[in-house]
Amino acid sequence: MRTINYLITVLIALVVLPTAQAQQKNQHGYAPQSVKRVFMAPEYAGKTFQLLNNKGEEVYSGAISNAKEWPHSGTTVCYADFSELKAGGQYELLIEGSKQNVAVTIDAESYSTLGNALVKSYYMARVSEPVKEQYAGQYARPLGHADDKVIIHESAASKERPAGSVISSPGGWYDAGDYGKYIVNSAITTYSLLHVCEMFPEYTRSINLNIPESGNGASDVLNEAIINLKWMLTMQDPNDGGVYHKLTSKRFCGMVMPHKDPLDRYVVMKSTAATLDFAATMAKASRVIKPFENIYPGLADECLAAAEYAWQWSLDNPAILYQQPKDIQTGQYGDKHIDDEWFWAATELYLATGKKLYYQAVKFDEQKFSVPQWGRVNTLGLYSLLGEPDKVKDLNKKSRKALLRLAEKFNKDYETSAYRISITKFPWGSNSELSNEGMLFIHAYQLTKDIKYLEAADACVGYLLGANPLGYSFVTGFGTKSPMRVHDRRCEADGIEAPIPGLLAGGPSLQAQHDCGKNKYPSSYPAMSYLDEKCSFSTNEIAINWNASASFLVLGLDAIYQSEK
Repeated sequence: MRTINYLITVLIALVVLPTAQAQQKNQHGYAPQSVKRVFMAPEYAGKTFQLLNNKGEEVYSGAISNAKEWPHSGTTVCYADFSELKAGGQYELLIEGSKQNVAVTIDAESYSTLGNALVKSYYMARVSEPVKEQYAGQYARPLGHADDKVIIHESAASKERPAGSVISSPGGWYDAGDYGKYIVNSAITTYSLLHVCEMFPEYTRSINLNIPESGNGASDVLNEAIINLKWMLTMQDPNDGGVYHKLTSKRFCGMVMPHKDPLDRYVVMKSTAATLDFAATMAKASRVIKPFENIYPGLADECLAAAEYAWQWSLDNPAILYQQPKDIQTGQYGDKHIDDEWFWAATELYLATGKKLYYQAVKFDEQKFSVPQWGRVNTLGLYSLLGEPDKVKDLNKKSRKALLRLAEKFNKDYETSAYRISITKFPWGSNSELSNEGMLFIHAYQLTKDIKYLEAADACVGYLLGANPLGYSFVTGFGTKSPMRVHDRRCEADGIEAPIPGLLAGGPSLQAQHDCGKNKYPSSYPAMSYLDEKCSFSTNEIAINWNASASFLVLGLDAIYQSEK
């Protein structure tokens, strides 16, 4: 019945376009320095708009843009742009010829509130420890998956650790809507949190997330990243340095709470991709954690030693690609092209050690760079290289050129888009793809101080919070219309109507529509193909890597805005 009602609502919205489109805005709140646009139906193109304060006084007026079609949604829109209005407050947007006013919020705390919630969601996903009421409120839950008796799967067996033997691998975070823990996805996730700490150290140290580690002298973003980092260390075989690809049950459990999952847990084969991703993340961590030796004694050195051990295993096993065993049905995270993993690992190890052998392994000219995701990681190496301009001048120069070329490509898409947004492809996790484009823009802005990149990054936040053809804020708990039925076992089984706040839904995509059935999706346009139902893992699942790029985007923008007041 809920699905039927949802489809009726969608059909009504598609028929009454002017009303629906007038609501396409940032629903949570614009930062004072934000790009501020409200999108609306084409009939309003060229008309005037006004913003009134809470006293009914006009504080801004302007002309609505020309109308333009966005081929990815099949809709035509125009917009009111009031980016010049920077004073905080509650406003009403009045549009000539419309009886509908649009509520607008400008709030200097909007991005910090959002960014903190995006990172706080990792505490809610912790494994092997209870999520306590004093930190999680109504979302408190018992310890799930102690992971102190994890079975060595046949694919992971070795002489020292035969099949069926047991190891301990507690901690970390649940990967997505399921209860698995996957190294390749953990790597890019943990990197993103470490990197925002490295790029904006003073800003991130001021963040207090109300987690058990709060107040220990380190950033809570770093504290949370270390939770997963410590789990990753347990996935390295101490006998040879190789890293298990994942820790899961043989199949996905039902929609139950973590502590009610009855299935045995296994570590599944070692892979070169997982081991290189591990090496890169550990090398990065060794640099970021080093200033906090008094808080995390010995951890930086442990990470670097683990990274070098993993590199050696990879040299000895250069092309072991993950193959899903026949009796394992959980997420694969398979990758048949790992040149990018070699580049990323070599880069991070060189930056951490200065050793010539790693420098020689940085095959820069053989790389094709793109927006990062778990299976495309070489651009993460660019980001790290750009943070060390004096240490590696030749690589830094190449990195700057490659990054700005990539950023300019996406900026052109932003400038020509009807929705003033850079995204043109809608893969599985399209909202994360966009967040990573925003992350790219932030790096381009830091390099050039060209405001166009900052505006393009900020527009990504606006899109995620409702300035999109669907009028959805894709972050749970934020905005007037946000996902309520995300594909997540905890949110489905906890008996609480509202989902855990601060989770980024994957977003519209035409991939894997067999999950709910293709006829359930409201549109064949990629930017419109989204379903707020638990069955829709293709559009409504959550994942740690998706939240990580969004966390970097929002916190990075807030850090820049706070520093440039």
